[in-house]
Amino acid sequence: MDKYDKIIDLTKRRGFLWNSFEIYGGIAGFFDYGPLGAILKNNVINTWRKHYIVNEGFYEIDSPTVTPYEVLKASGHVENFTDPLVECKDCLESFRADHIIEENVDVDTEGKTLQELQEMIEKNNIRCPKCGGEFKEVSTFNLMFATSIGPGGKRAAFMRPETAQGIFIQFKRISQFFRNKLPFGAVQIGKAYRNEISPRQGVIRLREFTQAEGEFFIDSRKKENFEKFESVKDMVLPLLSGKNQEDESLSSEEKVVKMSLSDAVKNGIIAHEAIAYYIAVTKKFLMEIGIDETKLRFRQHLPNEMAHYAADCWDAELYTDRYGWIECVGVADRTNYDLLAHMKNSGDDLSV
Repeated sequence: MDKYDKIIDLTKRRGFLWNSFEIYGGIAGFFDYGPLGAILKNNVINTWRKHYIVNEGFYEIDSPTVTPYEVLKASGHVENFTDPLVECKDCLESFRADHIIEENVDVDTEGKTLQELQEMIEKNNIRCPKCGGEFKEVSTFNLMFATSIGPGGKRAAFMRPETAQGIFIQFKRISQFFRNKLPFGAVQIGKAYRNEISPRQGVIRLREFTQAEGEFFIDSRKKENFEKFESVKDMVLPLLSGKNQEDESLSSEEKVVKMSLSDAVKNGIIAHEAIAYYIAVTKKFLMEIGIDETKLRFRQHLPNEMAHYAADCWDAELYTDRYGWIECVGVADRTNYDLLAHMKNSGDDLSV
């Protein structure tokens, strides 16, 4: 039993984590928090609240987890919230194409197209880990759990894949609460649902999990000169920029550069002072809950992996012995994409 398995075994015996539905055989991607796990989880949530609600002055809302189809159609999730899927021709077992490649070949699949993933599988003769069979063509799989509202299933809906849309939908009410004066922030903490293809990374990828999201609304003309940035401008962070990721002349160690946030903004690595400030807030939160600073970095999304709503996006990534670098927090400039999309599709005015 390796270190990871020993830790998971310890969490079960001590009452931190238990496999859900265990007496019925369990289902991958679901975990229960035991008595000590629930306490630990709530401590993390309360620390998060301290940083964003107490320190930053955001206010919390609580919206339904069931979301009508038209909301997620407007937000782009119906078309874009997907992962690459491969299915075995023989046993019909499904896997994430990018994960199955990385498990067999020392290569980074971030941002690769379906065609590129297919070529990697064929070139390296990657077979089904369960039965050794060949894979079908790589395709896309929408990660949202479909459901319906009311009898007869006439009103299509999904279990929400993120907590942010509840904030955007209620933007007009939130803005009125803040007396229509920018900037202001809102947070939501609650369950989110993602029908992961083959969750095999313990509690890292779950099909039902608690998510904390904060949305900060600011006049787009004031992102460049953000008043709060002055307090964090000298903070030094390990940054893995998109440019360095694509520079094949650099080693993996050379690609990560430690620099101050002021230099990162000045050199055009981070888009502007506002997103840089919330990257700093993210680091402060992670340090307070006990993350090892030597195993933390901030990685910029490449252009071909950027979310459909984002102008710039940075992931706080943590290094794990078993799985390598894992995304823990995403900090994105979503522009006014969501608000414009909901204005267009609802016909309501969400401007301020």
